[in-house]
Amino acid sequence: MSATIPNSTWIVRLSFINIHHHWLLPSSVWKIQDHLPVGTTQVPIILGSDKTPVTRTTGGLEMHLLFITIGNLNSDVHSKATLQAWHCIAYMPIAKFCVHPDYQGILQAWLWHKCVDLVCTTLKVAAKDGCFMPDPSRYIHYIFTPLIAHVCDLPEATMITIVSKNVSPITMALQENFGFGFLYPPHTGQHTLKLIYEISKAVDPWDLDKFQKAAKVVHLSGVHMPFWHDWAFTCPSVFLTAKVLHTCIKFFADHPLNWIKEAVGKPELDTCFMVQHKRVGTHHFTKGVTHVNQITGWEHQDIQHTIIASIAGATPPRFIHSICAQNLVHSPDSLKSMVQALSDFHAFKDAIVDAEARRGKKGVKEDFFIQKLELLQSFRGMVERLGTLMQFLADMTEHLLITHCKHLFKRTSR
Repeated sequence: MSATIPNSTWIVRLSFINIHHHWLLPSSVWKIQDHLPVGTTQVPIILGSDKTPVTRTTGGLEMHLLFITIGNLNSDVHSKATLQAWHCIAYMPIAKFCVHPDYQGILQAWLWHKCVDLVCTTLKVAAKDGCFMPDPSRYIHYIFTPLIAHVCDLPEATMITIVSKNVSPITMALQENFGFGFLYPPHTGQHTLKLIYEISKAVDPWDLDKFQKAAKVVHLSGVHMPFWHDWAFTCPSVFLTAKVLHTCIKFFADHPLNWIKEAVGKPELDTCFMVQHKRVGTHHFTKGVTHVNQITGWEHQDIQHTIIASIAGATPPRFIHSICAQNLVHSPDSLKSMVQALSDFHAFKDAIVDAEARRGKKGVKEDFFIQKLELLQSFRGMVERLGTLMQFLADMTEHLLITHCKHLFKRTSR
């Protein structure tokens, strides 16, 4: 358990530089502490959730699992499966309702929020009123339990924030704003609850059809009782963290890599990777990269590390001006460089359109309405509030799905 008050880390290099690493270092912990009684301790809650199929070939049974750990632990501890810092607190089968398909998703979202609300009731009471808890040295502390992070993928983040699929779950940006390169105001929980209240004055929330239609007008999904609505010091625009696997690595594979394939040509791009010298610790793609579908995150990073040098000279200089970097520790200078790199992309993205590299099912596309691209605008704020995003990797929850669900389900009679 942490000390009574949070701490911050500083590095001296001609001047004082604030370093964002673990959750106990950023500014958000101090903002919460300012609202707590003197002498109290925070036990910040980190949730992780994902759904997975548990049957093979037949059955079609899916299950939603909810995991928990605390932010007092060092990120090096709760990011290793062998240290068992995560605990599964809920198994929620995904029900199939006998209703029209238009209502299937909203009913499943209703049920999920209700289950999480029931499971986390005690935590919400402790976040509001506090409770006494012993630390490993058996000293009694008066603690509060705010929800500071929820590790999930983009579809689940949309379900948690109860917004529609064509808007950002973190900011007020709509689909037509995704490619503009602006940081829009945060989509706070208070704003969402206010919209629900206004709709509820005219439409009964339990009238599923009418309430869902009214909610879609203001870009909400139709869920009127999100699990976080009475969790003190909790806002979805703050606790939702971007998964590096999906928002960065998967984004690169789905979009920039495809643009490069179109601009350079698949045969030439494969040749560039096949003729590279072998190096210990780096994957060598002996058959190229254009045919690869399922590869690990490390292999994705190996492609990113060499892609710029591989296409240099084969594409215009303006096309090459986009670089993605990951830092385990962030300083104001590194955050400024990260924001500048994203700004450079938006300044030079017209070269991608000129090369006709961005394509869809109907041919060349001139827009950049990509939801994950809009989420990159919020990275700086996430790091300043929560610390480096590398401590909220999805690797842990993906592994827990196997050990806590799939392996156990094989031993049942199902």
